[in-house]
Amino acid sequence: MRGNIRFCGFTVLLLLVVSSSNIVAEDESNNWYTEGGNSVLLEQYTATWCDVCAQIDPWISNFADDRGSRLVRIALHDPLEDPLGSIISSERLSIHSNSMELAPSFWFDSNNEIKGAVDFVDLDRALLNSEGVRDSDTIISISGTESFDTDSMNLKVNLFNIDNSSNSQVSIFLLAEVIIDKSQATNGITTHEDVAVGYLNMEIDTNLSIEEVTSETNFNMRFTNISMTRVTDSFEVNLDFFLENQDFEDFSIVVAHEKTVDGQRSTLGAVSLSLENSQDSNGINVIFPLIIICLISTVILFKDRFL
Repeated sequence: MRGNIRFCGFTVLLLLVVSSSNIVAEDESNNWYTEGGNSVLLEQYTATWCDVCAQIDPWISNFADDRGSRLVRIALHDPLEDPLGSIISSERLSIHSNSMELAPSFWFDSNNEIKGAVDFVDLDRALLNSEGVRDSDTIISISGTESFDTDSMNLKVNLFNIDNSSNSQVSIFLLAEVIIDKSQATNGITTHEDVAVGYLNMEIDTNLSIEEVTSETNFNMRFTNISMTRVTDSFEVNLDFFLENQDFEDFSIVVAHEKTVDGQRSTLGAVSLSLENSQDSNGINVIFPLIIICLISTVILFKDRFL
């Protein structure tokens, strides 16, 4: 009798292992998620021809990483004489007068400006000042899902606690690590991090009704299938971007809630999502079947001892 019970137990164990393996095989998508909003947005105007930038760029990305969620960095390269420059730089810098007169230049939450050579102390002081000025933080969540069929990613951005004031926008940046040829690196730096390669700006229309959708943008480069919907407690933005023969690990997403009054832009909230490490949904499918397997096997194999 006891041998039959053990046989049944191992049979159930084998069936559960097989079934859990099938579940894992059916779900191979990678997912990413983050939530925040308290980060200060650091935009740096830099250039591959700038010798001062060559002294700063190698360490400033690590500087931002070491500050954790307090700071997110975006590198805006010279759109005129830099192979990494684009109309994204022109669009973001257009609000600052004479913004391209000196590289490097730094803007914290679009206001606190520093120009020229800087060190850790200068940037930390500017960061603290910007944190002190920020009245409140918009809560922002970013979720991403990889599509194997189209070699693309779908992003969903939610902005919570939006008041009914006008002139508010959501800015979504696609950042990448880019390596250029030595012949293009006038200042000797070939690896550049946090380069803005995609950018979207949309007005947040507080007059939208619940479930009403808009797809109007102020600026868009690289993103497709764009829509903004007003839901019960937030504004939801959905959009896609394609890899273009690149790896997800090279990218990160930065979302900022911004407001422009009398030509002056200010940041109400910002958050960053790195695509380097995904939240693989397969892990959940493996863990729970294994727990069930252990419980059932234990009950069957030791049933006689407890009866």
